Amino acid sequence: GRNKVLFLDGVQQSSLHGEAAYHEALVHPAMVAHANPRRVAIIGGGEGATLREILKHRTVDEVMMVEIDEELVELCREHLPEWSDCRIVEGSDADSCFDDSRTSLMFEDAFQWFGDAFGGEDENKDDDKFDVIIMDALDTDRFVTIVDGLYKDNDFVDSLYNGLTKDGVYVVQLGESDSLQDPSLDMGPARDTAHMINALQNAGFESMHIYDEGHSHFGAPWSYLVCFKDSKLRSRWYQTAAEIDLKLHERLHRSTSIGKPVLLYFDGPTMISYQLPSKAQQTIYCRGEDGPWECNEYVGIDPEAVNMPMSHLEVRKSTIPNGGRGLFAAQDIPEGAGLLMNIAIQSFHILPSTWSVIENLREWSYKNYD
Repeated sequence: GRNKVLFLDGVQQSSLHGEAAYHEALVHPAMVAHANPRRVAIIGGGEGATLREILKHRTVDEVMMVEIDEELVELCREHLPEWSDCRIVEGSDADSCFDDSRTSLMFEDAFQWFGDAFGGEDENKDDDKFDVIIMDALDTDRFVTIVDGLYKDNDFVDSLYNGLTKDGVYVVQLGESDSLQDPSLDMGPARDTAHMINALQNAGFESMHIYDEGHSHFGAPWSYLVCFKDSKLRSRWYQTAAEIDLKLHERLHRSTSIGKPVLLYFDGPTMISYQLPSKAQQTIYCRGEDGPWECNEYVGIDPEAVNMPMSHLEVRKSTIPNGGRGLFAAQDIPEGAGLLMNIAIQSFHILPSTWSVIENLREWSYKNYD
């Protein structure tokens, strides 16, 4: 059908054909990673689509949207009503999500508002804090710096941290995803992202994850950063696809449109694709000057290491009764040698829960077979 596109200062912000994928990716991973998000804040989000996605969650009692541009909100109300349409969601008491009784709409500078509310010492009561804060205010072109203060103002980042409950989650979109050819984050167009990540770490966030979504109609995949105040809570980020789908079924309001799901893109398998960073993100991260030791040990291949070719492997029937067919060594393979490392393009990931089991087994074996 006919598309609609929103531009600000000549830069595309959103489109009708891509906004669902973008906003579902921005909102729902962080929301399902929180056990019970009741109070949520949006910084920016003038189109109303971020608000729409949050209001789909039954647990939500209040959404405070702090948007500096009142003219943008009114323009979107009139010309882009699909973005803020709450008629499609059961549980809303208004046609427009801006008018939903759970919405508190404030036309203020979010930097000033959060600084006044949560700046300085963290003495606020949990009732005043948010379970989830979603930043949807950055210009979506990383080469045009409009919200430079986010990267340079540590006081603002501290106020975001203070504004979250102890198990709070913060998420922000980072713009166009990095490619394998890009320099490290602390160089080139992504250096502001590196500044922000450092500021978030210094503020106290214990666990951060970058993920990509490729269906937002920006002409390239888009990246997001989710941050947890407590690293112990990131286990919910690694839920299985079945657990995510069950949680969505239990938590989300139903769609009012017969035959149309309440979510168009996000589901359990999609969340699985978000859980681990892309190969490009890992490569860019390890190009930094102060990369962790794992970058030297587990990324890339040693050209001097022994690497066995495909001819050393064969597929045949097992000699074990009822063993079926499998992949076996056709020739002796030296201990410690690699297999097909020169053509391996996929990263090998071990989830935290699996790694914990491996660590426990290793400790057990040391104690029992030393």
